Amino acid sequence: MRTGMDFPAYLGVALAAVCWGSVGVLVRWSGMAGHEPQLVLLRSALAAVFFCGTALLSGRGHQLRMGRKPALLLASGLLLTFHWVVFFKAINSLALGQAVFITYLAPVLVAALAPLLLRERLEGITVVALLLALAGLFLFTLTASGEGRLRPEGLAFALLAALSYALLLIILKRLREEVHALTVAFYQSLVNVVVLLPFVAFRPFPAAGVNWPSVLVLGLFHSGLVGLLYINAVKGVKAQHVGVISYLEPLSAYVFGWLALGEGLGWSDLLGGMLILAGGLLVVLYRPPAAVGPPPKA
Repeated sequence: MRTGMDFPAYLGVALAAVCWGSVGVLVRWSGMAGHEPQLVLLRSALAAVFFCGTALLSGRGHQLRMGRKPALLLASGLLLTFHWVVFFKAINSLALGQAVFITYLAPVLVAALAPLLLRERLEGITVVALLLALAGLFLFTLTASGEGRLRPEGLAFALLAALSYALLLIILKRLREEVHALTVAFYQSLVNVVVLLPFVAFRPFPAAGVNWPSVLVLGLFHSGLVGLLYINAVKGVKAQHVGVISYLEPLSAYVFGWLALGEGLGWSDLLGGMLILAGGLLVVLYRPPAAVGPPPKA
């Protein structure tokens, strides 16, 4: 073990990543396929109540103030709303491993977009990472027919989830400089609710088919408790290491999909997923620490 390593903090980030890998299973079990906006609304409302209650009960009510950069904070909430809806749709349209692996194109997309959006220099390692990720995506398309095929609409949702996640990472890079993580998590959840409520208020709700325990676990445990664990643990972990540990999420998602849903991936999917992860890890390991690391899954 390296001297000075905060082992409990590293363990906390790793546990959060593994727990988030089971989100897709609960989305499937929720019984809300085709009603993803409603599911995001319920999950976000539960998370917002959890974060608000935690802040007030712990004497950190001041962290519920928007503080600096309110416009950027609200923009991150809007983007996260879109991300969760398309990500949940990808989960309901593809094998769980396919959806999560493709979404994890995001760190590579951040590196590719940084020269345009952040005026950073394009590095050679970014080009190599992008080529690896694209090769992995191509291998996913080899399952375009037969059982476990890569459905076009599912691919579109997963790519939109990856792109929105990448843009969210870029916004959070700016927010983290001056806004507390709990503040970000609370307002992102609150914006999710406010934005989605008008869209789902007059749409049919599948009350009879909803698996409420799954919805409650998604909101209170995954977004609330695990999100809080991540927020507190990540302070003791180097940003670059957070980026590496985060790759436990897609790996655990594959395992959860196999164990809970019986969704084993073919050789091309597994190899494609490994190439996407390799591209992401190259970015994480060889780019400046401030450019990497996932946002809290609030």
